[in-house]
Amino acid sequence: MIRVAFALVLAASACSPAQPPAPVSEPALAAAPVPAPADLKALEAAHDWQHEPGEALNAGWNDGVKTLLGKLSRQDAIAAIEGAGFACIYGEAHQDYPDPMAVCSRSFATRACQMDWEISSTADKGMVQDVDGAFRRDCVGTDDDWPDKVKSAIDDQLAPATPPQ
Repeated sequence: MIRVAFALVLAASACSPAQPPAPVSEPALAAAPVPAPADLKALEAAHDWQHEPGEALNAGWNDGVKTLLGKLSRQDAIAAIEGAGFACIYGEAHQDYPDPMAVCSRSFATRACQMDWEISSTADKGMVQDVDGAFRRDCVGTDDDWPDKVKSAIDDQLAPATPPQ
């Protein structure tokens, strides 16, 4: 008799609709770790460079650059930087320091802002020794400029109000 009752309960539970998963609370969602970007292009895509606060963008860029490039060989780091669209210039090599400093930059402009990213790196014995990133933004007006308010041609809105004939 117990076996029959158990079989009926088991069959009834198998036919009942599945219960929805318990909702995840907002604090649990906020505590979930944000996945780290896999490369410099993903790091760039992770932010709204024109609208987010400049201080947070600069810190995020610097931290991301250090995380992504800090443990690479010099050759792999330069390949990753150039693969993300950066142009690099190099310091002079010396017999005591054969890996010169690289300063790499990339710029992009929208109708409202000119944005510039920079990566500087040094290497020793073929491995990245130190790497830093910096972000700058010059927008129409000076309210969204970062790190300093810059009075530039973009602020004067030099484009003619009406197109030339």
